[in-house]
Amino acid sequence: MNSPSAQRIPVAVITGFLGSGKTTLVNAVLKKPACGQAAVVVSEYGEVGVDHVLIQAPSKRMRLVDGGCMCEYVHEEVAASLLNLLDRRVAGTETDFDRVLIETSGLGDPVPIIQMLQVDPEISRHFELRVVLTMADSLHALQHLDRYAQSIKQVAVADVLVLSKVDVAEPQAVEALSARLRTLNPGARQVRAAHGDLDARLLDGTPHQAGGSLAEVRQWLASEAFASPTADDRSPVRTFSLVHEGEATVPGLVLWQHLLSGFRGAGLLRVKGIVNVEGRPYAVHAVQTIVSEPVPLDQWPDDDRRSRMVFIVRGLDEQALRDTFAALRFEGGRDLRNMVIRPEVYARFRDTISLFRQRAPEPAEAASAR
Repeated sequence: MNSPSAQRIPVAVITGFLGSGKTTLVNAVLKKPACGQAAVVVSEYGEVGVDHVLIQAPSKRMRLVDGGCMCEYVHEEVAASLLNLLDRRVAGTETDFDRVLIETSGLGDPVPIIQMLQVDPEISRHFELRVVLTMADSLHALQHLDRYAQSIKQVAVADVLVLSKVDVAEPQAVEALSARLRTLNPGARQVRAAHGDLDARLLDGTPHQAGGSLAEVRQWLASEAFASPTADDRSPVRTFSLVHEGEATVPGLVLWQHLLSGFRGAGLLRVKGIVNVEGRPYAVHAVQTIVSEPVPLDQWPDDDRRSRMVFIVRGLDEQALRDTFAALRFEGGRDLRNMVIRPEVYARFRDTISLFRQRAPEPAEAASAR
């Protein structure tokens, strides 16, 4: 059981492709009063780390993870660094810290780190992922998005997209990048920065695993952003919203989320939205195979009582995902104090699973999605 958010240490994951300005931003943020006691974990690519030398934080609050994207277990190294910082956390300005900034490798996949922060029981007991912030270089990001799959994934999982180097890029180039990013991740907040100057309050965000506040849900479900499916013809990533008219059951939502992640996880870059669960609104959130616990909202964001979910996917068919909504009606099928399973309900359960299996990605497709 996680401790209350106020008792956990907030974490911001700062990602983005090579040269996008991550280190510059971290240094600028560390100078702000709100982040003066931050610890920093840097994941680098290559045998000789350089970025961590440039970070202007006390060495006692700095941890370097070697290997970057080349290390399959980099998320475990990051977890070990966080626990080491926690063990050494004592009173005093040099060793105490009140938040953590994790700078990922420019060539790395941030998803394993995001997953670790959400599901590792020891890490999630002490640390809380607040925001995933992705840097996009206004001079070169369009080329990176055309050439590198890592760059697309870094954009897709972001809560906040920071367009960097806006002081040296041509205004039309900045606008073109903004439009491209909106195609890939319409629900993310966009801000522009020069020399890493950023409002430190963006690092506090809304707890990433909580699915978002009412304001954030409204942003993700904005009709102007998702009036029609969006696709970038230069990449296999598509963004669209799907609507489910009927109410979901509690066991149906649990079944749908876990079957979705298990059978479709490789192609799900991001899922976010609101589900009508027996008349109550629940925020849902998933990043690839990691499904966050649905969070009940105090009220509906608008007068619409339908379930509405936004998908950012790679290599998945819109209709295939719509078909899986049948699982949301699953009742559980138990009688007599949960000791008897009705055969007809079990048959529906079996048929529901077949919806996922029939349209599951081929091995080659799943591999390309990674």
